[in-house]
Amino acid sequence: MKNLKKLLAAMLAVSMTFALAACSDDDSEDASSHEDTVQVVTTDDIDPIADGEETTLLWMANYDLNPSSDDEKTVGLTLFEEKGGSIEWSRVTSSNQFTKLAAAVTSGKDVPDLFASGSFPYQVLQGFYQPVDDVVDFDDPLWADVKSTADQYVLNGKHYVAPIEFSPAIYIFYDKETIIEEGLDDPMDLYYAGEWDYDAMDDLMSEYVNNADGDEVRYGINGYYAPSYIQQTGETLVMVDDDGTYYSNLDSAAIAKAEERLYNWQKNGYVEASWIGSAADAFSAGCLFYAMGSWAATGDAGPSSGESWGIVPVPSDPDYEGDLPLVSATMTAYWWVKGSTKTDAVRCFYECYRIAQTDETYKQNVKDKWLEDNPNWTEEDYDLMMELSDPDQNLMIFDPAYGVSALMGDDNSGFHSGESLANYLYKATSAPDQTTGNILTWTQTKETYSATVESEVETLNESIASFTE
Repeated sequence: MKNLKKLLAAMLAVSMTFALAACSDDDSEDASSHEDTVQVVTTDDIDPIADGEETTLLWMANYDLNPSSDDEKTVGLTLFEEKGGSIEWSRVTSSNQFTKLAAAVTSGKDVPDLFASGSFPYQVLQGFYQPVDDVVDFDDPLWADVKSTADQYVLNGKHYVAPIEFSPAIYIFYDKETIIEEGLDDPMDLYYAGEWDYDAMDDLMSEYVNNADGDEVRYGINGYYAPSYIQQTGETLVMVDDDGTYYSNLDSAAIAKAEERLYNWQKNGYVEASWIGSAADAFSAGCLFYAMGSWAATGDAGPSSGESWGIVPVPSDPDYEGDLPLVSATMTAYWWVKGSTKTDAVRCFYECYRIAQTDETYKQNVKDKWLEDNPNWTEEDYDLMMELSDPDQNLMIFDPAYGVSALMGDDNSGFHSGESLANYLYKATSAPDQTTGNILTWTQTKETYSATVESEVETLNESIASFTE
């Protein structure tokens, strides 16, 4: 178990590398009429940006850090602005963000200072990012409790990640009214009773789907769940040895067993396979569960007045025997782009965003702002989300496969339309192949793609060796 914990600690997500960092492109940028309801006091624990230093950071992402007129400004941004900083948005889409970043870094023109979603180690080896050691002191109390995580993202003795916060990659959302009407066990009650696992979820979907009347169409689930579901086994497609060597893990018996469950979901008619972009639309389409990041069920996508939705984590694997529950996680880290020279502004930005997650007063401000923006979610719901985001209560897991190469991790790399090889492998048993229209068994999937994965991993290991010589 000690070795497993050490290994999984090295798999923490960095803004869910390539996979889910940007599931929707935010078109909102009008902050002209913005007013905050929750007020944030300033702090003396963070130094302002030094006189004479540049104060505006260029932020490249498919969403703006500045709020729209209807949203609360984040605590981190509020503090950063009080310390003299500001954010300028360099808008990109989820499909062109890495192309735009590469063009800026290569040309040296309009180079962003911060980037939303990075791939370690692949994009570091490509020269996209610079180490954060000049702006982050990991021995400082502000950073001390994330130093062990940051140490997993080191090349040539330099840190490339400054962890800000963690959160689950996806949640399982459901309509509580449907649960009550159908006489089903509430998943949240099962979770708190320690009974929310693969079997419990299968039972609920089976009962719901099989109770359809006449021509009524029902589904157990819609959304994006395969990677997080499989990772509840404690296994991932690619693993890393203690010496930092990457290797394929496609022969894992635990992965095979979980993939078989997903294959059976299709055979049993549980899956609504079309893309549905919000929880409300999924429930209207007859789905019991909707699996997606919080963005698809909060804010404007959240429940309307009078609606009551529930939220639980991805169910656990009954065969997992670890001391802590597993969470397929994302990590907010804000990559410092190679070529940026605004050292003190970046330092201040990192510290402001980090203190918002550590200081008890600011943590309450964060909660108050979230509840203000999500009036139809409850305090209990928020507390559960925070519980699932706490690395002291959960073992955060992420698949290194997404950081092996563009082919493995970038959904726009050209492997399949809008799909990386890693994402394809995870859902091969639960969705039709784009080329053949067939759903593969896990055995067929391994036979077809094992050699490719091994080749990509071998190339990465060679690149790391060259970089660290």
